[in-house]
Amino acid sequence: MQDIWSQPGNPHSDGHFFGWNKQTLVSDSLTKLADIYDCFEEELLITSGATEANNLAIYSGIPIAEKTNPQADTVLTSHLEHKSVLNPLEIAASKYGLKLLYVDITLEGIIDLQDLQTKLEQNNVLWVSCTMTNGVIGTSQPIHQVAELCQRYDTMLHVDASQAGYLDISCHDLEVDFLTLSAHKIYGPSGIGLLYSKHLQHPELIPMISGGGQQDGLRAGTLPVPLVVGFAEAAKVLDEIKESEALRLRYLRNTLLNGLTQALAITVFGDLDGRHPGNLYLAIENVDSMQLLNNLQPHLAFSLGSACDGLSREYSPIMKAMGVPKDVAECAFRICVGRMTTIEEVNSAIEMIVAKVKKLK
Repeated sequence: MQDIWSQPGNPHSDGHFFGWNKQTLVSDSLTKLADIYDCFEEELLITSGATEANNLAIYSGIPIAEKTNPQADTVLTSHLEHKSVLNPLEIAASKYGLKLLYVDITLEGIIDLQDLQTKLEQNNVLWVSCTMTNGVIGTSQPIHQVAELCQRYDTMLHVDASQAGYLDISCHDLEVDFLTLSAHKIYGPSGIGLLYSKHLQHPELIPMISGGGQQDGLRAGTLPVPLVVGFAEAAKVLDEIKESEALRLRYLRNTLLNGLTQALAITVFGDLDGRHPGNLYLAIENVDSMQLLNNLQPHLAFSLGSACDGLSREYSPIMKAMGVPKDVAECAFRICVGRMTTIEEVNSAIEMIVAKVKKLK
């Protein structure tokens, strides 16, 4: 990305060399991304991130779904979703007079397929939003089975795949209607994402940002070429190494968990196998997670939940849906390992956490 920041030219002014060069960089990047995510280039729309992509998918997709199935009156989702899905769904449901129902979550943090099927059978459903990998507890969802159910009941499916980088994301194989992606979740730059949809050319798709003809008039604004290139390169790197990297992350994560478990009373939330390989969402018995975090800074960083939730201490809807008591949920936190994490850092983290917990108690 570094060389591109200082290069002149607008990718949408392709009548001269500088603009043409920038447009070529964008086109080449879209070719890479379409190949990695198994779709056509014209089915991809560049956004400022997964939040914008989720909003566009919902606000434009639900009217399209209503045109396709005018008798339907119900939207389904679950508390596994990010706020950039849940909030727009609430607004859209209110605007269009639709019922918004929440599918149950199992004790393992997985969407309940039987409850999903029951709700599809008992309601006239036009839209389902289902995450591929939850960003807090880290559990991956049976998205292929969800897609099969949606096809069986003629329901549009929107998938937030921004946290699912270590899964195989094949848009055409999944046959989803809308799918969102984020660059910074896969070691790319912040401020850029993608919306995949086979409905981008639908006449009812209403752009959220108007005032220019960029991206076929679907999203106005000059594309940030360095970010586009960075996203494509990050996706390419991960695509090449994700199997070996996932194994390494699981090893580091399990080392961290085993080290903590040997010294402390630990509860892990969500299926330990079917989750993001670097994610742990856990609680240390009778230890307030915010107090622990405050006492470990600046030496160790972890979070109470999604970055979008900040330091909110509200009773997490996910934990509530999983049947976790509020006092236990207040002990929960998310601690992750990543590409740059070393085994020495993991061992150091174990020592710091164990020592601090013993002092707090």
